[in-house]
Amino acid sequence: RLLAKPFRGTCAATVKSWWDCLIATHNIYHAVWYFVSILKTSFGAILFSTMKGHFFLVSGFCIMSGGVSSVALGPTTMLREGVRMPSICAGSMGGCGPDSFGTPDETPCGQYNATMLWLQNGGRGMHDALSYCNQYGTGAAVKDFLAQRKDLSREDIFMMSMVPYHLLGYNNTIKAVEASLSQLQVTYIDLVMIHHRAADISAWPRPVCQMKAFPNVPHNGSHALWGPPQCAVDDPTYVTCQDESWAALIHLKALGKIRAIGVSNWRISNLQRMVDKGMELPSVNQVEAHIGYVEDDLNAFCQAHGIVLQAATPLGRNMPALVQMGADNTTTALAVKYNKSVAQISLRYLLDKGITAVPSARSTAYQLENLNVFDFTLDPAEVREVAKLTPSCRGSWADGLQKCWADPGSLVCADADGSRFHCP
Repeated sequence: RLLAKPFRGTCAATVKSWWDCLIATHNIYHAVWYFVSILKTSFGAILFSTMKGHFFLVSGFCIMSGGVSSVALGPTTMLREGVRMPSICAGSMGGCGPDSFGTPDETPCGQYNATMLWLQNGGRGMHDALSYCNQYGTGAAVKDFLAQRKDLSREDIFMMSMVPYHLLGYNNTIKAVEASLSQLQVTYIDLVMIHHRAADISAWPRPVCQMKAFPNVPHNGSHALWGPPQCAVDDPTYVTCQDESWAALIHLKALGKIRAIGVSNWRISNLQRMVDKGMELPSVNQVEAHIGYVEDDLNAFCQAHGIVLQAATPLGRNMPALVQMGADNTTTALAVKYNKSVAQISLRYLLDKGITAVPSARSTAYQLENLNVFDFTLDPAEVREVAKLTPSCRGSWADGLQKCWADPGSLVCADADGSRFHCP
């Protein structure tokens, strides 16, 4: 009864989408969880168990009551913090220096030019990462674009960054975000994600561009050579690294330096651990997703817990079946039916499964294609047909090489004595 009135007020009076309903239910669920953690009684355990069941029941209703189309995404997606993220953001689009343009004569670099073009073409969200070594170009383009467009402000732009695995750990994560803020030339970042949950033992030493923020890292003349972070030395499973970096992101969000926080390449087991420990959950989990490789179990888990799945390389690194007319009969037929390109069909398929995307494009033609995917949807039968396609990046499901990236489940960690095991 205590929960009935606010629940009705949120999910009946003000709900605008299944996502708002899910977020409201999720918040109620966690409120009860914290209440029970104080009670620590048998009654509390029964109440928590009951509410947990109702949470998944109601969240399932919110997601499924409208069929497949109820999950389909529009131009923006609401994150759990109440922050709206563009459903299509630009991926990293070219070389640049981390602290300057990095060109011999300091003229604008590839990342600057592509980002400026994206903004001029109507794009408002950009994905980037500290380890890409090109954030200066992104930030400079945003700064110059806003100087030209007096009708827009920083709040109209959605900027992302990522904490690399060589900077995992609480203090390192703080330094990584401060470095991104400096390179992007902003006072806050809209979304920061942990780039990887662990690093393979073959990753070290890791060569990365030299940055002003980290002047004392050993180098080979052209690149800084990073070793594993101290948290990984102390705990080779990387679980301590994950928890420390997550705590740092929560702290930075509280300070207003980050608006939303997320992860990348997290598996269900990693997310379930966060649920079991009562941790704040990420707003976004960026993973590989494209026609031919969508982890529906991961997508369902994320949707049930208010986590937005974001597809990196949503066009399979220009896999012909995903971008070329005639390369695949199904995608070609849909492109003809909807008067769209095959790439637009590929992106719409992800959106219709509730997955956002960060495609990269440097030309006006391709950028406009990526942006103009919100005036149509695939019907449920078409989504199912596309889901059956198995275009291959590097092999087949049978040999484990259907993915365009290395499988994050195959990362190998090692103890101090050299014993090897798959990273959690």
